[in-house]
Amino acid sequence: MNEVVTDGLADRVAGAIVAFACGDAAGVPWEGCAPEAVDPARIAAIPTGRGWPAGSTSDDTALTLLVAEHLIDSGGQGEAVEFARRLGDRAEGIRGLGPSTRAAISRFRGTGQLPDAGNTNGGPMRVLPVGWSTPPRAAEPRRRSAVELTRATHAGREAQAAALVAASCASWSLAVEQPRQLIDIAVTEAEASTGRLGADSSLPQLLRAVAAGAWSPPRSGIGLDPYETVTAVLHCVHTATSLPDGIARAVLLGGDTDTVAALTAGLLGAWHSAAEVRGTLPWSTRVLLPPPDTITRLAAGLAALRQRGPTRL
Repeated sequence: MNEVVTDGLADRVAGAIVAFACGDAAGVPWEGCAPEAVDPARIAAIPTGRGWPAGSTSDDTALTLLVAEHLIDSGGQGEAVEFARRLGDRAEGIRGLGPSTRAAISRFRGTGQLPDAGNTNGGPMRVLPVGWSTPPRAAEPRRRSAVELTRATHAGREAQAAALVAASCASWSLAVEQPRQLIDIAVTEAEASTGRLGADSSLPQLLRAVAAGAWSPPRSGIGLDPYETVTAVLHCVHTATSLPDGIARAVLLGGDTDTVAALTAGLLGAWHSAAEVRGTLPWSTRVLLPPPDTITRLAAGLAALRQRGPTRL
């Protein structure tokens, strides 16, 4: 796969961040719903859900921004212990943390140790900034950071393999011409990552089924399994006709709608600036987005890391 050099890198990273938050907010009201319970006509309305203020984002956005901040502050070195410390310091202000992440935070606070369990989708959910901050040719630094930032809360090999796939797709989303190219990248990374980690080998087959149009989502909705989540995201990215369509497809799958929609939008958003994302998603005015200066600062910092990436090989 050839890398395409593009202008406006920081603008595209900002677009991906804004899109991620919008996907998260679109999915929040429907989290836990069966697919048939999701009303497609109301997705863009961003109705109130889970007792949170309308337009709220979840831990998905909060943790993704925290990863971005950590990477920038550490010069791209995503150390697990340092991230666990930072997460522990911020956890009280983060709404919607999942069970594995909460357990990991509790263990770290009590013992200073990283978890020895945790195999859900919390790792791939927050790892896109690792990909945005590393060029495709910096595969080994990207893999190291993705594993480190996952094992801070999730020790499971499948969680880490899924995170490697998500980070690889995020890296290439800023370097290829079309979103549909990401499925081949995902299959290649899944083959490599499951082998190197000794993880369950079913992920490449699931992604090949997506590429062939032969994958069927579970009728009960997308669960917290990391392979199921990443497969659902790549399905939405591969079949989407636009950013709004990708978000709608993700929410209509039901289940963990905020995570699937956030990751789908975060990947598709990389083809747009922040202004373009807002224009493409007119309902984004109802989303409680991060402050504009925060988005600009993080996007610029991640882009700067990516541009000096070869020095970290």
